[in-house]
Amino acid sequence: MPTLEGKTVQKELELGELWPVYWLHGAEAMKTRELTRRIRRAALGLPPSPREAPSGGGLNDEIIDGAEADAAGIVDAASTLAFGGGIRFLLIRDAHLIKDAEPLVALLGPKGKRESLSSVCVFVSKDLDRRKRFTKALLEKAAVVPCEPVPDGEREAWIAYLAKRRTLVLEPDSVVRLRSLDPWSLDIVDSELAKYETAIGGATDPASREAAAEALLGSAGGAGGAARFVDALLSRDLGAALPLVREFADRPQEAIPLLGLLGWHVRQLVLLLADGRGGRGGGPRLSPFLAERFRRWTPHWTLDDAVRLQGALFEVDFGTKQTPREPLAIWTCLVTGFCREVRPA
Repeated sequence: MPTLEGKTVQKELELGELWPVYWLHGAEAMKTRELTRRIRRAALGLPPSPREAPSGGGLNDEIIDGAEADAAGIVDAASTLAFGGGIRFLLIRDAHLIKDAEPLVALLGPKGKRESLSSVCVFVSKDLDRRKRFTKALLEKAAVVPCEPVPDGEREAWIAYLAKRRTLVLEPDSVVRLRSLDPWSLDIVDSELAKYETAIGGATDPASREAAAEALLGSAGGAGGAARFVDALLSRDLGAALPLVREFADRPQEAIPLLGLLGWHVRQLVLLLADGRGGRGGGPRLSPFLAERFRRWTPHWTLDDAVRLQGALFEVDFGTKQTPREPLAIWTCLVTGFCREVRPA
């Protein structure tokens, strides 16, 4: 049995099909939580509720710590008769810490309808150790689902999903900022959207949206300042970029998110220029909004210059976070080193 995608498991759940054992592994915690919640709901016959606990909230479900439990004890817990004749639901956290997993083979089996199962176990693991003999049985007789970090090309779709869940409408600049967060995870994005939701407070007027945009990741020189600086630097416009430096250079709470935003844009610029030099059309997938921006920026850059800028940003990042150097001087050198005076035609 090959590994399953989360959306495949969701379709099976909608059809009333459940596996006795699910093994969810990977670093994306929100994917794991969402899938666990859906499996639990289907197993216990619960109505949809976005605020329900993933487990441990009823007589027939239980949370087990893999660092403290042994496999035989987990099998015994799953074999206990459910109260009222239903299904036992077990959530086993840190399953990669179970020392001897071999006895868990007794729990494996084919998927079936809810009424044909006596228990459903969801194992949440940091990884999947394919060297273990147990893993071979797991891959053949269980639903193994990777919950890996979201690829760059899929970030916008997930941002749209999380925003829709909060009934939020985001401006393109806000989507770009969220897409370029570093580090990036669904939980981090959702936290930023919570800030945005609080700032906007249900209002739709332009002033409220501007204030909310400023709350979202912060912005150099007020709402939209970060986007203006990125545009000025990548347009290599000295006159536009240099005045903005003073507005954020001495404020790390704004400069550090801006570095992440810049770093993401420059990575895409390098990929696009490398693709144009003889690639095979494998450059980054960009939304129409971003594609239009990069169409304006790329004529100003050679691949060598873009790679140099990438290296310079690492130095600025180090200088901002690690050394006592004057931040205004660091940012000024970056701008003067890569921008030029734009003269009217």
